[in-house]
This record gives sequence, C-alpha cells and structure tokens, in this order.
Amino acid sequence: MGPTDWPEPAAGDESSAVVSDTDEHSEESSADANADETATRVQRWLDEGADAEAEEMAARVQRRIDESADAEAEEMAASMQRRVEALPGKAHESEPFTIFRVAGPMRGRNRHLYEPQMVSVGPFHRGAARLRAMEEHKWRYLRDLLARNNPGGDAPLAAYARAARELEPAARRRYAEPVALPPREFAEMLLLDGCFIVEFFLKGEDRAADALVDAAWAMQNVYNDLFLLENQLPFFVVERFYDIATGGLGRDYLVTSLLAKYLTMDTPQDAATARPPDGEILHLLHLYYHWFLPPEERTSDSGGGAAGKEEEEDEAFWDEWLAKPIHERVPWQMPPATELQDAGVTFRAKASPRSLVDVTFDRRGGVMEIPTAENYANRAMLANLVAYEQSRGRREMQRVASYALLMASLADGRRDAEALHRAGVLAGGDVDEAAAFYTHLCPPPEAVNNCYGEVYGGVREYCGRSWNRHRAVLAHDYFSNPWTSMSAAAAVLLLLLTVVQTVYTVLPYYHPT
Repeated sequence: MGPTDWPEPAAGDESSAVVSDTDEHSEESSADANADETATRVQRWLDEGADAEAEEMAARVQRRIDESADAEAEEMAASMQRRVEALPGKAHESEPFTIFRVAGPMRGRNRHLYEPQMVSVGPFHRGAARLRAMEEHKWRYLRDLLARNNPGGDAPLAAYARAARELEPAARRRYAEPVALPPREFAEMLLLDGCFIVEFFLKGEDRAADALVDAAWAMQNVYNDLFLLENQLPFFVVERFYDIATGGLGRDYLVTSLLAKYLTMDTPQDAATARPPDGEILHLLHLYYHWFLPPEERTSDSGGGAAGKEEEEDEAFWDEWLAKPIHERVPWQMPPATELQDAGVTFRAKASPRSLVDVTFDRRGGVMEIPTAENYANRAMLANLVAYEQSRGRREMQRVASYALLMASLADGRRDAEALHRAGVLAGGDVDEAAAFYTHLCPPPEAVNNCYGEVYGGVREYCGRSWNRHRAVLAHDYFSNPWTSMSAAAAVLLLLLTVVQTVYTVLPYYHPT
C-alpha cells in the first residue's frame, strides 16, 4: 500500500491528532530549552576559558613588567654604585673644600665685588668673555717665567707640566663645585694660572717694565682679582711652581719674602715681621685674612702636644661660649647710632686699632670706639673676607662678618651715617653709599658667630640706666651748641640769683636786727 493509500483519519481521531501536534510543540520547546541551556553552558565555558586566558596573559605581562623593573633597578643600582665607588676619599671623611662660590643672596646684591674684572684664576670664571684679553697675557707671563729658569729659552716646561698633572687630583677636590674639565685641561689650567700668579709677584718684586704692572689701574684690578674667594688656586699649586721657578726656595721664603710685601699693605701686620699661619695655607685670600686680623686671644695650656692642646682649647672655648645666655651668644640687634646717642652713648674713632674690627665699649663712660672705616677702603677685599668667613666651619668665630653687622646696624639711615661721620668713624666719600654698602654686605644675623657679645651686653646695660638717657637729653637740648649753652647758663644764673634774693628776703623775718 502506497503513501497515498493511507486512510483518512476518522472524526473521532481529531483529539489524537491534536495531542500529536501538542507533543510536537512540547518536543520543540524542550529542544529549544536544551539548546538554550547548551548555549549557556558553552558561553559560560567560553567565558571561563577567556577569563583564564586573560588572567594567564595578564600574569605573563605582569611577570614581564616585574622582570623589566627588576632589571632596570639593578642597572640603576649598578650605575649608581660605580658613581659612588668613583668618589674620592673615604666614607664619613669630610671633603677638603676650601674654594667656594659666594652664597646666593650676598652674591646677588654685590656681584661686582665677587666676580673678577680682569683675570680669571681657577675654573669658576674660566672662559668668561670679559676676561679673554688676559688669557693671552697669561701665556706671555708663562714665557717670562720659563726664561727665568733658563735664559737660553729652552726652559723645562715639562717640569711644570709633570707637577701640574701630579697636583691635579688633589687640587680638583678643593673646589666645592664639580669641575667638568678633563684631567689634562684641568692640569693645563693649573699650570697657566699658577705660573701667572708667581710671575705677577716676581715682576712686582723686580720692578720690571711691564704694561700690566706699570699701569696702576690695571695692577690694582689684577691684584683685587687674585683675592676673590671664587677666583683662587690651592696654595700648594702656587708654592710648587714657585719652588720650580726659584730652584727650591720653599714656602716660607715665598710667604715672608715675597707675598708679605704685598699682602700686608692694608693690614696691621708689618711685612718684616709677618709670619705664615700654623698648618696649611689654603689660598691667597686665606693668607691675607691671617694678616688682616690679629690672632684670637685664647688661654694656652702647657700640657700635651700641639694638636691635643689646640683641641682642648677649642673644647674649652666652646664650652664657655655655650654656657653664656642666648642673648650673649646671639647678640641682639644694635640700635641705630642716633638712638644710642639719645641714650647717652658717645662714638669715637679709635686712635690705634689693632685691626678694622677692634671695636670696644666703655661701660662706665658710655664711649664706643670704632676704627675709622677709611683706614680700609678696599670694599671688594672686605666683602670677600666676609664670604671667606662664611665658608669656614660653623664653629669659627666670624669677626669680619660681626663688624659688617655692627656697622649695618649703627648706620641704619642717613642721620645715623652722618652721626658716625661726625664722630670720625665714617671718613670720606658718600655716607649714604657707605651705609648701603654695609647693609648689603652683611649676612643674616643668625648665620654669624658674633664676636661682639660683650660690646652688645655693655651697651644694653648702659642704655638701661635712666640717668644716662636723661643726661644725654640734657646735653643734647641745652648744650649742643654755644647759643643753647649760653641760654642754659643764663637761666641757671638767673635761677641762682632768684634763690639768693629769696633767701635774703626771708632771713630778716627769722633773725630781726
């Protein structure tokens, strides 16, 4: 029987047909549900696989990053270790810095006082455009110095070159800033600048004809440049070249027989009796500072060696200094000159000062004696002495800086400067300019180990007495000039006559005749 021969369904079979159709739909729904579930499971599996793959990939990337960071850190550490190992000296060993640039605020106010005007010495100002003219002159001075050793002209320049290469590492360590010059160029700079300094002073001693030495303005400018803190060579370089040039005369002869003639001209020291400082001479400015100020007076101890005795004296000095009240260790700001005069203080120019900083105060008479500033008019030198003091150890007493602070406090305004001028403390020149110079020169008071603690204390004690102030007002108001003095005298005489007349008028009542 073929397909077409199937019997038609009976009417009673419709329900079964419907059931069959329903079953088909159920089967389809179940299949769809299974498919959805399968798809969900597949998607979940795919998602889980993707998450695992993403996590694995992220872990691989992180490992690569960590490995790269570790490699970079190791490379950085190795590079820094090489830099540390290349440093001169040993750990916890202080660097022997002796040549510094002047601090920012002080330098900014007075650049012309700290920068060379004609000749550069050392690396800090090497190659400056304004100083190029003198570079050629250095070579001429080198030729002249070589001719001193051998008039025939074949002087042993190699001896100077060997000395310069030998001294280069130690000389480089004396500069507080890194010097970018390679060793050969640095050694050549030492040779050229050191021989220039030696020949400059030898020409002055010989009084040889030279355009630089004969021109007074040029020599003074060069002389000033050789004593700038930023323009120094270590003294052992100059000493070594002088030794070669003179055949071994040595440091003492260089200092006492040559340099003393020039470095003591503006100091209390006499060239014939000037002696070098104990220990190492740092540079020319240090030697000048040594002769500019008398040695500090400290009690000597007879026991122990020289080094031990010096350490004991330093310890005793600082124990005594720290035991003082704070206002004596860090003195209060000195009032202006006119205010002190109103309180009874009198200013005088010191007749025979030991140095420019030899300031004293008489507590009984109220007289402050200050050396006349005109006795030392080289402001560039004074500014660099202050800068040199600031570059020394923080325990060192700073006498030149103390003097600058004192003068800046006293000459606070025009009237104050005029009062000091009338007293002879400021002599010559513009008093306003002098007052401004000290104001711009001095460092911050808290940065100075002030040597005038006793002077400040004496002034404070004297000004605290009311009688001194009243006496000063009386003298200022009634005896400041002849006319007011005559008026005051007449008033006193009239008062006395009135008192006498009153007495003679009252007496007859008590003693009748």
